[in-house]
Amino acid sequence: MKPLPLALLLSLLIGGVVHFSWRFASPSVETRYGPVLHEERSAFSHIRVRGRGTVRSLLFVDEDGAEQCQSSLDLAAPGTLRLGYTRALFASLLFRHPQERVLVVGLGGGGMVRFLREKFPGTVVEAVEIDPVVVRLATEAFGVVPGPGTRLHTADAFEFFRSGHGAFDAIYLDAFLRAPELGERTARLKTRDFLATLREHLAPGGVVAFNLIGADPGTPEDLAAIRAVFPGTASFPVPGTGNLVVIATRDGPAPGVEELRERAAALDGSLDLGFSLGEIAGWRRE
Repeated sequence: MKPLPLALLLSLLIGGVVHFSWRFASPSVETRYGPVLHEERSAFSHIRVRGRGTVRSLLFVDEDGAEQCQSSLDLAAPGTLRLGYTRALFASLLFRHPQERVLVVGLGGGGMVRFLREKFPGTVVEAVEIDPVVVRLATEAFGVVPGPGTRLHTADAFEFFRSGHGAFDAIYLDAFLRAPELGERTARLKTRDFLATLREHLAPGGVVAFNLIGADPGTPEDLAAIRAVFPGTASFPVPGTGNLVVIATRDGPAPGVEELRERAAALDGSLDLGFSLGEIAGWRRE
């Protein structure tokens, strides 16, 4: 899948989000994710849920039949992040901890939502997703249950931000265009203007976590746009994946590697995340 420049990447802020993965031919998909448990077409996507044992995976099917894995969740261990780059997104904790209110743009199978609910029960976790079918499947197949600490918004995220909703300590963006129908909405987005809207929805000291692709030709332009809006940024190339996680700060410069390692040592000693923030801190690039 050819990654998209930021203008298209941000188009998923109007709704759904596809977590990055490689495409697989059908036999490889079944070997990796198991047989199809459910298949459905929505107004936005062709969706399959596959399963093997207690692991459920939500995949989107392209027009050519190739499947892209959006979420993979072990129902027996919902607090475990199974994909390396999603763990890297939580480098955000090195910049803002605790996070009392967070927003995940694009629900998918809800892996990040369930991780946050398991590891940070005091955090209010919200997700905005344009596709009501995805919201229903996240509940039925992946156990994402709305409640006092979990708020699911079935809405166009562009309109969601325009209509207020207050400030968040962290916003998580893992945006890839998953359906041609969403592309026509891109014209509404003025990239830096929209990034400024995101910054306006951060609480003091808040952060935005972006997932980009390091080798994409448009990534330097994407980074320039982010840096033009946010006063501090830090990049974390994820080994073995091609993903580039970028943490952008609402206020002040981003800390360097040594300061991040010091923060990570303290958090790794007090949090049980299932992975090492110290290792991720070491991936920091200027």
